[in-house]
Amino acid sequence: MKTMDPKKFLENFGRPETLWMYACARCGECVDVCPVFKETDDKYTAPGYKIKKMRALIHKQLMPFGGGADKETVEKVAKGLYECTLCGRCWSVCPYNYDLVDLWEKARESAFDNGLAVDAHLQMIDALKAENNIFKMAHDRRRKWATGLDVPVGEKADVVFFVGCLMSYRGQLKPSAKAMATIMSAAGEKWTLLENEVCCGVPMKFSGGVESMKELIEANVSEIESTGAKKIVFSCPGCYRMFKQEYSKLLGDRVQLVHSTELIDSYLKAGKIKLRKSDQTITYHDPCELSRLTGVIEEPRNVFAKATNSYVELPGNKFNVECCGGGGLYKAADLDRSLAIAQKRIGQAENRGAATLTTACPSCYMTLSQAARQKKSEVKVSDFAEVVAQLLE
Repeated sequence: MKTMDPKKFLENFGRPETLWMYACARCGECVDVCPVFKETDDKYTAPGYKIKKMRALIHKQLMPFGGGADKETVEKVAKGLYECTLCGRCWSVCPYNYDLVDLWEKARESAFDNGLAVDAHLQMIDALKAENNIFKMAHDRRRKWATGLDVPVGEKADVVFFVGCLMSYRGQLKPSAKAMATIMSAAGEKWTLLENEVCCGVPMKFSGGVESMKELIEANVSEIESTGAKKIVFSCPGCYRMFKQEYSKLLGDRVQLVHSTELIDSYLKAGKIKLRKSDQTITYHDPCELSRLTGVIEEPRNVFAKATNSYVELPGNKFNVECCGGGGLYKAADLDRSLAIAQKRIGQAENRGAATLTTACPSCYMTLSQAARQKKSEVKVSDFAEVVAQLLE
């Protein structure tokens, strides 16, 4: 076990992050809303307590005499950093509006650099280095989902559909990718897939192992520029946010970044597609990265207004959404508790009388689907684009 190097630890934080740690008022607001702490009751998963301990680690290791953090504390802090969904609920209630998601991501870089990462995260990074996807599946299988479809690949086009690793390789998500292809073609969009799409790099960002992330970013940017596209569409909020945070530094404002819910809403408003209305009671789980962290809230609801006669809201929605338990690679750290959090969300959908629970995130979809099966729930979990594609006139 390596001990945390104070210089390395501090190098990962800019002035704002360091100030946030020392300015934390210990009000406890973040503790009350953290989904992981509410499930585990482990103080090392509580946001405010983690800040307190990280601050102490820095202080102790900078002491000129008798300093240095003890091994046990370092281990517990690192474990608590990875037992987090990065959902941002702590940030949403912080009286000082500190960007705590950024703080956790920077802290994970510190933990990773000091040999404290979760084994499953290290395996993901090894897979990314081998095959440019987190599943270590052959790269040439990335477009298997499109078999039998007339899908444009590597063409000059106005729009690029960035599919992402989950929808490309996970069998249960391949229909979601097909649904988006169907919707864009029905709208008359001139679109294309990338000839050689690779992972966006967000698993590296979430694990803290960011050193190889630049290679993935540059590879995708080169592919995008070769198409001449002015717009990139994402079904995965993780990819979407990653592009907004990191890729925009290279792409600038030359390319518009759009989530699938925003695109479909724009199609309906422009009359490019029309939907017949379902009579089923539908509810929607806002992905944390889409709603709270990137501000896409009303667009999916605009779509549901035209897609169903019976839409109900879940408690804890929109900006204040309750996490499904599957974010931030938390499932890799603690699968059982991740699914326990998701089962609570399924229970909320049951209590609202929903027949279908939709979400616009492949990670949320997989987590909620698995939880619904475990719970033997009658609520059907569906992908947002699949619901729309099924209702196309």
